[in-house]
Amino acid sequence: MTLADVNVLVAALRRDHVHHRRCLVWLETEVNSGARFGVAPSVLAGVVRIATNPRAFATPSTQDEVLAFADTLLNAPDAVVALPGPAHWSIFASLVRATAARGGLISDAWFAALAIEWGCTWVTLDRDYARFKPLAVREP
Repeated sequence: MTLADVNVLVAALRRDHVHHRRCLVWLETEVNSGARFGVAPSVLAGVVRIATNPRAFATPSTQDEVLAFADTLLNAPDAVVALPGPAHWSIFASLVRATAARGGLISDAWFAALAIEWGCTWVTLDRDYARFKPLAVREP
């Protein structure tokens, strides 16, 4: 099962993103493959935050556009909602300690722990995730 990073979903959503085509093709293939795929509400909240931010995009996405995009993913037949479970905090804390993460890497460790707990391959455009062992990481 895969779980997509915020950056992959923002790129899939935004036609003006440099990686739009690549991420959209990956996402559409994943959603239509018939295989289960993870969707994390915490990731979707990040997509809403970034895609609607006028400092990130000259013409930001509307709330309705982004929320409809998120709803489409959440309601897809093979979507599995990935929420932090009982082991999440301990996995997160061990990743933070093992990598001496701080600042922006803290949220990366949080998402990495989520993917590890769910047994997902983390799909991202961010190479920083390679530091989080034993996270399985790939690009879209």
